[in-house]
Amino acid sequence: MSIKQKILDNQLLKTILDAGTALTSTLEIEDVLLSVMDWTCRIFNAEASSLLLIDEETNTLYFKTATGDKCEELKRIRMELGEGVAGWVALNNKPLIVNDTSLEKRHAKDIPDTLGFNTNSILCVPLKVGNNVIGVIEVLNKTDGLFETAHSEALSLLAVSVSNALENARRFASVQDDSERFQELLDERYKVIGGSHSFREMLKTLRKVARSNSTLLLRGESGTGKEVAARFVHKNGLRADKPMVAVNCAAIADTLLESELFGYEKGAFTGADKLKKGKFELADGGTIFLDEIRNMSPAIQSKILRVLQEKELDRLGGESPVPIDVRIIAATNSDLEKAIENGDFREDLFYRLNVISIELPPLRSRREDIPQLAEHFLARYNKETNKNIRGISSKTMQLLLNYSYPGNIRELENIIERAVVLEDSELIRPEQLPIQVSSLAEGINYVLPEKKNGFPTLEEIEKEHILKAIDQADTKSAACRLLAISRPTLDRKLKKYKIK
Repeated sequence: MSIKQKILDNQLLKTILDAGTALTSTLEIEDVLLSVMDWTCRIFNAEASSLLLIDEETNTLYFKTATGDKCEELKRIRMELGEGVAGWVALNNKPLIVNDTSLEKRHAKDIPDTLGFNTNSILCVPLKVGNNVIGVIEVLNKTDGLFETAHSEALSLLAVSVSNALENARRFASVQDDSERFQELLDERYKVIGGSHSFREMLKTLRKVARSNSTLLLRGESGTGKEVAARFVHKNGLRADKPMVAVNCAAIADTLLESELFGYEKGAFTGADKLKKGKFELADGGTIFLDEIRNMSPAIQSKILRVLQEKELDRLGGESPVPIDVRIIAATNSDLEKAIENGDFREDLFYRLNVISIELPPLRSRREDIPQLAEHFLARYNKETNKNIRGISSKTMQLLLNYSYPGNIRELENIIERAVVLEDSELIRPEQLPIQVSSLAEGINYVLPEKKNGFPTLEEIEKEHILKAIDQADTKSAACRLLAISRPTLDRKLKKYKIK
């Protein structure tokens, strides 16, 4: 091999490596692919080049990109596998050199010639991911001689970089699509819904709070939508472009909660074979939502207090603190003041968390929102169960309005989900409601949106409802099942209303 040939080969290899580096350095490859087509022409001293991919649904080849002013026209054309030189290469997974197309029968159906391009010679190699052919890359009309085996090997080397870049871009696009779909599901699940006065006032306060970095304490009965409120604050706040991490402190065993929140170092305990970041670190720069904080042990309460005071945390087994910047939104359905009196909750932590406190109203105090919430849940579960229930009958809606919802919005959601699963008609009927809802006295009717004279108080309704459940049940346990409340809750209500 002459010195001149060695220099040319080295230049060829360098150019191919440069093209491969450019391809693998970005996930937005459309423009880069077009540049690679231009480089390919220069590398092989060819008049044109193109890249075709296999459409798996139709089992045809289509032009992803090409040089020349016919590129857009080429993109509208499809080729059967086996058709033309490109189709043969894709079908047989073998490179092909054609230096005289007039002698090559496989060239008779090649596309470029049908658009006025005179093809004289072709070098075509397959694009592969693993053992699967995903397309081909070809160069047309070598201007300084014939295509040789060395050229085929060089183009195959470039094809490896092109294939890897295409696969990386495909995976990235797939992850982006999944992420967008997941975000849409999150937005749907935690959508803020309501128009009642109490709800609008709460929303107005949440908007103000969102524009600050202050610690927030959300209080209210179970099922009132505290996580929905927390996500609303994060989404409308200064940290919206950063992560939000939610932790239900009551759902994680106390022995695991510490490592879950603060993470651990490698070797911190048996089985800790690598460093694990906790929820606080995962939320760094963003927001962490701590639900049911009443359930945290004194030791964990102390660590949370340190995060609030010092803006740093200690991993299990760690020797040095980790700086942290995170907004804390806490939530509870418990009486924290009473827990402090009993010695179960740290007073200093309470005051740190209680910078801004918002009480979420129970559903029974915002009954005007029940129709809108019910329709929202109907649409969701129609979609999830692949049904097409048009709406909720007027009698069913009246029963929903009459009910007291000890489980609040979460209970309403469960009621609608159950009804959607059981219903076979176009409207949700009373028969598909739980017995504690469908058996309500017809004389109790809520009129929306305005109250009328003689409108019963909530306590009167609740007392009447409990009396009806007791009348129908044989035991306290049976009454609890009808009312969907716990035995201690029932005992507390019986004492409150002096029911024997």
